[in-house]
Amino acid sequence: MIPVRDAVKQKGCTKSAIIDAIHQGKIDAERFGNAWAIIQNQKYEEWQPMAVRQKVGREGGRARWSSVKTPKKPRKSA
Repeated sequence: MIPVRDAVKQKGCTKSAIIDAIHQGKIDAERFGNAWAIIQNQKYEEWQPMAVRQKVGREGGRARWSSVKTPKKPRKSA
C-alpha cells in the first residue's frame, strides 16, 4: 500500500484524479481516518489518468467539454 501523494507522483496526475478513481472503483484503496492508502495491484498498475484532463488541470483552465460550472454541494455541519 502507498499513500495518495506517492500515487500522484507515480501516475503524474492530481490528487483529485486519484480520489475520483477510488470512488469510481478503478483503483482499490483503504481509508484510514482522513487518509487513503492505495493498494498496488493490477487495477492500479493498469489505470492511467486522462492526459487531456490532467493538462487542463495543471494549466488552471477548463476542459473543452465543460461549458457550465456545476455548483458545489453545501457541507453538512456537525
